[in-house]
Amino acid sequence: MSNERFGGPWVQSALLCEKLLLEAGNVPTFVRVVDRFTVPKIGQLPPGILVPPHVLQFTLVVMMKSGDLGTGSHTVRIRLQKPDQSYAPDTTATVFFNGGDDNGAMIALPIAIPSPEEGLHWFDVEMEGVGLISRIPMRVLFQPAILGIQPGQTPEGSR
Repeated sequence: MSNERFGGPWVQSALLCEKLLLEAGNVPTFVRVVDRFTVPKIGQLPPGILVPPHVLQFTLVVMMKSGDLGTGSHTVRIRLQKPDQSYAPDTTATVFFNGGDDNGAMIALPIAIPSPEEGLHWFDVEMEGVGLISRIPMRVLFQPAILGIQPGQTPEGSR
C-alpha cells in the first residue's frame, strides 16, 4: 500500500437505471436500478421476415464528492469494456466542483446499445489526473424467443 494520501474525488454512487427523475431542489430519484438485462434471442427466421435489432436503453449515473480537489472543472471519461475485452468509443463529460470537500457533482448519461453482445460488460469511470475511480458492471443475458408469425404471414398479420 502506498504512503501517498488520496483525497478525492470520492464516488458517492455509480449505477445504471432505467429512468432518472430530477425532482424539487434538483434531488435525483433513480427508477429501476439495474445491472442485468435479458435480451430476446430470435433463432432462424423464414425468408423475408426481418426483426429490428434489440436496443438496450438506460441512464448511467455517477455521483461524486470533490474531496480535496477544490474548485474547478474536471473531465470524466466513460469507457465501455465489452465481454470480449474490447472497448466501445469513449464518452466524456465535464463536471464542476464548487470548492469544499463535500461539494458534489453528478453525471447522467443516456446510453443506447443496439444489438448488445451477451456477457459481462464494464463501464470504466476515469477522471483526468486521477485515473480509474469506479467500474459499473452490466450483464447481458440472451433468452430464446419465439415469434408468433405463421408461414405466409408478415409481422403485421396475414394479407
